[in-house]
Amino acid sequence: MYAYRATPKIYFPGTDIDIAFSFVCAVIFSILRLSFRHLLYFCGWPVDDAENTYFAAACMTSCIHSSLIVPGLAGVLLSQKYVPSGQLSPSPQWYQDATHSIMSYCTGYMLYDSIVGYIYEKWVPEVGPVLSADDWMFVGHHILTSLYMMSARWVKAGHMSAMILMLNGEFSAPIMNINFFLEKALKQDCWKDITWLPTLFTYNEQIFSLIYLVCRVVVSPWVIGYVSYDLLFKRGRAKRDIPLWLALSWMPMCWGVQFGSIPWIMTCIETLKNGPSSGHEEL
Repeated sequence: MYAYRATPKIYFPGTDIDIAFSFVCAVIFSILRLSFRHLLYFCGWPVDDAENTYFAAACMTSCIHSSLIVPGLAGVLLSQKYVPSGQLSPSPQWYQDATHSIMSYCTGYMLYDSIVGYIYEKWVPEVGPVLSADDWMFVGHHILTSLYMMSARWVKAGHMSAMILMLNGEFSAPIMNINFFLEKALKQDCWKDITWLPTLFTYNEQIFSLIYLVCRVVVSPWVIGYVSYDLLFKRGRAKRDIPLWLALSWMPMCWGVQFGSIPWIMTCIETLKNGPSSGHEEL
């Protein structure tokens, strides 16, 4: 929040939405990712075939993003009465600044990852960025998430609906990125002598699967269901804080992530069914 207040303001054209802090965060995340990449090179990760190194550096950066945003979201949400469609302006100024800073921070991450991960690192000379179907899915997720946050800040309402979805979505992200990192680390010749690494990956995978299933199967449907009900039928319509067209446009963003997580849900269920003994056999 203090960093957000200290950053000079640049407003999105035609609105009072500050975007400068998002650009600052995007630059910081880009520097972190490049620094992590070179740290991995120093530790013996491949330079000539750097796809795994790029991915591992991205996971390390993502882990920092999610580890910082989760406690921030929890603190802000717990400080006020939870009303998904509520207005921002009646809240204390510190709360308004904290909300803007968290959403700007997350938007900056989405901006950085889209540019560095899906343009710069996927760039093929004389062709441009070459993206897989999964890549396009993540780019679409980044765009829709940013639009949700920006539009909530624009109408100065519905910010809590965005933040509770962000909290549930990011809660499993730190351990998920650790899991991805360890999976890539097991494939590196330079780390093959670390005998405890496979065991660490095995148990981390089990913990991640359990946390992910709790978030996406137990918590997420209730959270998204209540957000949808409040925006479309309850206070959102009674108070008219959020235009109906905007509330309707948020619905695919809310539910799309949930349905998009089904393949991961099935994978996590299989991981838990197989138990820790499954380990890293696929690797």
